[in-house]
Amino acid sequence: MFRNPIGISILAFFSAFYTLTGYTAESENIEQKTITWVKNDAPPFYIAKGNCQNGFGDQIQTIIERNLPEYRHQTFQVPLSRLEYTWAEYSPLCFATMIYQTPINDQYILSHPNAMYMPHGIITTNKFADSLPIGADGTVSLEEIIRGKKVSLGHIAGRSYANKVDNLLAKYSDNVILNTRSGSTETQGVLNMLSQGRFDILIEYEFVLNHYIDEGDYPNQLRFIPIKETRGEYILGAIGCTNSPEGKLAINSINTALDDVLHSRSYRRAVADWLVPVGDEVNYWTAFDKALKESLGKSN
Repeated sequence: MFRNPIGISILAFFSAFYTLTGYTAESENIEQKTITWVKNDAPPFYIAKGNCQNGFGDQIQTIIERNLPEYRHQTFQVPLSRLEYTWAEYSPLCFATMIYQTPINDQYILSHPNAMYMPHGIITTNKFADSLPIGADGTVSLEEIIRGKKVSLGHIAGRSYANKVDNLLAKYSDNVILNTRSGSTETQGVLNMLSQGRFDILIEYEFVLNHYIDEGDYPNQLRFIPIKETRGEYILGAIGCTNSPEGKLAINSINTALDDVLHSRSYRRAVADWLVPVGDEVNYWTAFDKALKESLGKSN
């Protein structure tokens, strides 16, 4: 039988084209998984001013995103107070700068530790600081302050301070007058109110106040005083994602990525920029590696 080689070639071409286009169409129907990230306006964790992405949380999220190419990533900004009501709206929704402790509700789950913070302290005005019983080591007992008298505390809605401080505030809740702020510019808002004498103290990280002082704000108005009860301790951070099947898959992917991320140069630079006390670098990184070893059960 005579066979037309041209006809066979054309048939083969169209067969291949059909197979290729069929595969492509099928592939396009497979939607890429998406992680929706949230940020709040809380420098220096997230710096929204001037579309800046140099905050600590900004950088950590970007590094994680680069290490999860199997996901599509999108981000939007919400006040911290709304995060509690936002977990279920997206699956998964993730937030890069949470405290590594037992979740306060069942709406989210946490990754392995991804950061280590020096403990919170008290930020207050010079006038109020002069009335505090500051010890020889430069610390002040939070329990002594709020046990003896009523104290007004500036507070960002939805904010937690880790177990030891949270428990003290709960224990003496009758003496703690909360001045809660929510909405945009949360951190700067409470600092402005504090500097105006609207309340007595704010519980915050020292590097947060340092950021605003570096920006030219509150240079001689506010002071940071370490809290005696948490002096020498550290607070671990983690990534939180929606407590759902999709969220658990995202956390598993994030945990896998963290093995490399935590030792990458880009991550260590981000940490050094914000979280490492100047002059105490060796002690910080030694404590950081020890904390990871204890939390993850492996050497780092």
